[in-house]
Amino acid sequence: MTQRALSVFICSFLSLSAAGQTAPSIVEVRVDQPGIDFDEYIEISGAPGASLAGFTYIVIGDDDMQSAPFQNGSIETVLDLSGLVIPADGSLLIAEKTFTLGTPDALGSFNFESADNTTHMIVAGFSGFDGQDLDTNDDGVLEATPWTSVASSVALLLNAAPDGVNADFFYSLNTVGPDAGVSPSHAWMCSDSLAWRVGAIDPASGADSPGMANAACGAGGAVIRINEIRLSQSGNENDEYFELTGDAGASLNGYAYLVIGDGTAPNLNGVVECAIVLDGYSIGADGNFVAGEQTLTLATPDLVLNGLLNELNFEDSDNVNHMLVKGWSGAILADVDADNNCAIETPLWTEIVDSVSIVGGALELGCRYSLVVVGPDVSFVPGHVYRCEPDGEWRIGAFSASAGGDTPGAANHSCSIAYIPECGQAETGLCTTPHTSPFCADSNCCNAVCAVSPTCCSVTWDAACVAVAAIQCGSGSSSCDLASFSLNEIRLDHLGTDVNEYVEIKGAPGANASALTFVIIGDGTALSGTVEYIKSLAGVIIPSDGSLLLGNSAMTIGVPDVVLTTSAAGIFENSDNVTYLLVQGFTGVAAQDLDTNDDGVLDVTPWTLIVDHVALIESSATPPIGTEWSYSTNRVGPDGVNVPGHIWRCEDSGCWNIGIFDVALGNDTAGVTNANCEPLPPNCPADLDGDTLIAGGDLAMMLGMWGSAGGAADLDADGIVAGGDLSLMLAAWGPCPP
Repeated sequence: MTQRALSVFICSFLSLSAAGQTAPSIVEVRVDQPGIDFDEYIEISGAPGASLAGFTYIVIGDDDMQSAPFQNGSIETVLDLSGLVIPADGSLLIAEKTFTLGTPDALGSFNFESADNTTHMIVAGFSGFDGQDLDTNDDGVLEATPWTSVASSVALLLNAAPDGVNADFFYSLNTVGPDAGVSPSHAWMCSDSLAWRVGAIDPASGADSPGMANAACGAGGAVIRINEIRLSQSGNENDEYFELTGDAGASLNGYAYLVIGDGTAPNLNGVVECAIVLDGYSIGADGNFVAGEQTLTLATPDLVLNGLLNELNFEDSDNVNHMLVKGWSGAILADVDADNNCAIETPLWTEIVDSVSIVGGALELGCRYSLVVVGPDVSFVPGHVYRCEPDGEWRIGAFSASAGGDTPGAANHSCSIAYIPECGQAETGLCTTPHTSPFCADSNCCNAVCAVSPTCCSVTWDAACVAVAAIQCGSGSSSCDLASFSLNEIRLDHLGTDVNEYVEIKGAPGANASALTFVIIGDGTALSGTVEYIKSLAGVIIPSDGSLLLGNSAMTIGVPDVVLTTSAAGIFENSDNVTYLLVQGFTGVAAQDLDTNDDGVLDVTPWTLIVDHVALIESSATPPIGTEWSYSTNRVGPDGVNVPGHIWRCEDSGCWNIGIFDVALGNDTAGVTNANCEPLPPNCPADLDGDTLIAGGDLAMMLGMWGSAGGAADLDADGIVAGGDLSLMLAAWGPCPP
């Protein structure tokens, strides 16, 4: 709303003071609630016994019969207050006849709009009519003011910066909301400061005070809400946290932070998975409060959580509900939805202060217990969510914590930016493919390119950025970032008949992989970019150990969860550059040419999202020599002059390694947890597998990294794993020193 628009009302306001109003004042409004709106009401404060003769309550919103921008400034509700008198307690309650929250002093018919910007007013000398257009040129300024004065007004906001087209204008200096991206269902005025506050969506929480004095907010105020959450990330989930925001110094005594999700049968829904009591803490001087585990690297938490009894337990593979409550009296694993009907029957709190349901796609399980919903992130539960500034609308952040989108303890991103791309976000596109948006999906490669060419991260990721990526990222580039579902280990060749071809996918135990398809891109009659293999994962669930094994039915080093082939001859090409993809929304076909002009850039992308990707390299030259192009910035190989027969990710860092070609040497971990790579024990650096014994397992890991540039097995730190490192390992053979 412009300053010019606001100034129209400044001169028409009657004076108000904290000690008492000289004119009737709106102090509490409910316009919406879950289900049927039985409890709409308004509360008006004034001098006891004062007559409201000559006053009218009106609501200004939009005209449903007009298209944008001609809908602005229409009167939606007119309620004549003449004949009413302020009761002895100074509060006049007017409610619908279906009202259940108390006994109203008078009945009224409201039909309040609850999904847009609306302006509530008490005016004197009203001469207008319901449906009248007061903003005749739809510019945010009222041209028609059919009253002699405005006694009180407040605007309930869905959008704090309306343009009159996508969001309606509002017409009051006093505003409240938005409330997590929606207009407030309940709004009330502090009894001491006269500041407006957003109330609870559900009147069952007990926050309403119709017909009674409103609460005092005090010097520190009483507005506290959930502001930012990270519940998952690539690799180890060290950076789980939640952030609350509120008035500086506001006490958190009596508050608790809950996560409500699923449990074991028969308690499938409504189980309290996490409960953090916040007694003794308060909102910081900067208006933020951050709680995180001791491993948090993104900020210094105000509340450090560690140990099994007080650890953040943020589930990230099902729909979950994060709540800030008062009067918590329950315990971990309490069931508040005993009949699993997605309604809370046993609230173990006195008030829900704020809540948000973080949800995945249609395949994700779990009830939603909040009217405020954020997600899915494509089809997954978002790993990071936050309220944008200043509207408070919930947004989805980057899944990778290293992408730089988190702001714990600092101001969140602005709402004015509809989408904030960042290095590492899958939606930005491959680093090897030009696209109109900035950034690319490999965070390390993206950052390296933008350090040389900043426009690649501010304007567009064009062909020049792809060329820089080919130089800066090189054959050893790997972001090491794990996705929600990650390619984790691959064998495509070994000595003898290839019966042990397999692909291992890592994901959250119990996660539904039905939306995914495994695809291999290699060569064909069209040279580069041909789809060589397709395997849909429809109906597939990640096993309880988090490792999904796709393999040959005849394999001898593991039992596949999904059979790729019953042929002992194998199906994976092992003599060229090949690209392995895990994609969503696949619509392609076998033998389809995706690089129609064979220039190393995919011209056809028959999927909606690449979830994870890796290229196994025989020739790292650009263009490749004697083989086809590859199509991933995660490039592993060559292994000498050959494409690697086996590659695997470090369990701790997520980075790719070349494995041992010979299956008999035992470097494979098909279907089980991979080995860690770092950090190395300071007194036993040759103990590569971390078992405190330098033995055959460590030798196998070193041989698997042989010839690579640096890494855990580079014991002499000369930049290559070679003979000097082997000598150091053999010299230290045996138990690690204590």
